[in-house]
Amino acid sequence: MKKIIKLEGIPLTEGHSGLFLEVEEGIIKRGFYYALVPVRGFETLLLGKDSRVAPTITTRICGLCQVTHAIASARAIESAAGIEVPPEAEKLREVLGLAVRIYNNLLHQIIVSEDLFPEKREQLAFIREVQGVRKFAGTVLETVGGEIIHSPNVKVGGISEPLEEPVKEKLLLEIDRVLEKLKNSFSVFRESLEALWKREGLSEDFGSHSLGYFATDLYYGKPVSFDKFTFLLPQELLEGELKRRVTNLFPLFDGKPVETGPRARAVLFKGYTPRGGVKELHLLRGEENIEALLRIREILENGKFDGELWNRKTPSSDGETLGVGVHEAPRGTNVHAVKVDKTGKIVYYKIVVPTELNFFAVGEALRGISATKAEYVVRAYDPCIVCAAH
Repeated sequence: MKKIIKLEGIPLTEGHSGLFLEVEEGIIKRGFYYALVPVRGFETLLLGKDSRVAPTITTRICGLCQVTHAIASARAIESAAGIEVPPEAEKLREVLGLAVRIYNNLLHQIIVSEDLFPEKREQLAFIREVQGVRKFAGTVLETVGGEIIHSPNVKVGGISEPLEEPVKEKLLLEIDRVLEKLKNSFSVFRESLEALWKREGLSEDFGSHSLGYFATDLYYGKPVSFDKFTFLLPQELLEGELKRRVTNLFPLFDGKPVETGPRARAVLFKGYTPRGGVKELHLLRGEENIEALLRIREILENGKFDGELWNRKTPSSDGETLGVGVHEAPRGTNVHAVKVDKTGKIVYYKIVVPTELNFFAVGEALRGISATKAEYVVRAYDPCIVCAAH
C-alpha cells in the first residue's frame, strides 16, 4: 500500500527543511528534500550596489559558510572586472577556506554525535576534543580573515591585512599539536560511526545513488562555465501545497542532477572509487579535515605574506561580461556569478550553493531505504538550508 509522508524540521541539521516521501511497505520509493526557510533575496539586494561591498554582504547569507561566500564573491567581481589578485592573497584565501572547512566539518561531527554516542559521557568527551581543534581553526580565521565570522579582510582585489612572520610562525607551531588531536578525534568518530551502523543494521551501501559528481578542485576552486547550470522550480517537481511553500531552486549541471562535496572531490581529483552510501560520505569528510590542516601547514611554510596583498583597483566593466567566482566550500562547490557596469555597480548577481546542488542527491539516496532511517541520509550531507534559500 502506497502512502505519502511529509516530515518538517529535520533534527540535527542546519535550518528548517522538509522531506516528501512516497512509501510502500515501509520502503521509500520516491523522495524529495527541500528548504522551508524564507528567501532573503541577496541576489536582488545586491543589484545597484557598489561591487566592492559584495563580499561583505554575501558573508551575511550564513553564519557557517561565511568565508566561502566572501571568497567566491570577490573572485566573481575580479573575473568580471579583470582585476589581478596578488598570488600571496590567493594563498591566504585558500588558507581561510580550508580553516572554515575544518571549522564547519567538525561542527557537523558535533551535531551528529547525538546519533553516534549512546552514552552522554562519551559524547561530551568527544565534543571537548573536537572543540579544541575548532578553536585553532577559529584562530586561523580570526588571524587571517580579521574575524572568526564574516571575515572583513577578504576584499575585491585580495586581502586587506598582511600576515606578519611572527604571527605566521606562531600558527605553524600549533599545527602539529592540533593535527594529533584531530587524528585522535577522527579515530573515535570512525569507531562510533561503525558502531552506529552495526546497531542500526545498516548496510555499507545504505543511502547510495547513481548520480554523477561535480567539483572543480581539491582545495580552493577553479573556473567553471556558468552556462552549464540550469534550474528547476519547485513547481516543476513537487505536488500540492509544497509548490508554493518550498523556497529553494533545484540546480542541474550539464542538464543532470549531481552530488557535490567531499566525495565528489575525492572521485574527481584523488582517483577515489566510490563504494556508495552515506557512511562513506561521513568518513571522506573526516579525511578532508586532516588533508586541509596539512595543506594549511604547507601554504604557510612555503609562503611570505607580510607584503602588500591587495590590488585596490576600482572594479569596472561593460555590464555584459559575466564574472564567475568559485570556491570549494565544506559542503561542495560554491559559485557566484556577477555583471558589473562601468561605474562599478552590480547589474546582475546569481549564486549556486552546494546544498542546492545536493537536494537531488539526497532525494536519490533515499530511494530503497526504510522510511524510519531517512534522517540518517539527510544528516550525512550536512545541509546548510539558509544558504540554499539565499
